[in-house]
Amino acid sequence: MIRTLILATGLTFLSSTVFNVSAQEFTTPQAAVNSYIKGVSEGVGKRVEAAFQETATIQFFDGRNKFHNYDRNQFVKMVDTGNTWNAKIEITQLLRTKNAANATVEFTWGDNNQHGYVDYLNLIFDGKKWQITSKVAQYVERESVNKSAVE
Repeated sequence: MIRTLILATGLTFLSSTVFNVSAQEFTTPQAAVNSYIKGVSEGVGKRVEAAFQETATIQFFDGRNKFHNYDRNQFVKMVDTGNTWNAKIEITQLLRTKNAANATVEFTWGDNNQHGYVDYLNLIFDGKKWQITSKVAQYVERESVNKSAVE
């Protein structure tokens, strides 16, 4: 019983330390964006929370062209499902000027890769770490690619 308690306490401390360290070690815009990507793809709100500034705004149009507007905490709750998202996610462009940056992130998913999002992320370096200050995104219907024809 004591061994189990010690192990559980150690694992809890280790996992909280990893997330705290991650938030402090975004020494590049890519690191913050990659935390966001990993958080969204794995359904882990803590990773998304660490990547975004507390005052960040998230706005996007979904597949029905419906507009959504979230603050960071609302967005984190939406993402924090624990469900893995089987999407191809990549940074397709990253622009940086000293302490400011902008990243384009593209998502593609579906049986025929017919669904997508294009995210535009603004980032700032506050003297300690890079974080995302805002996200705007648009759902895009992609041209279907027949997987069997590609293979």
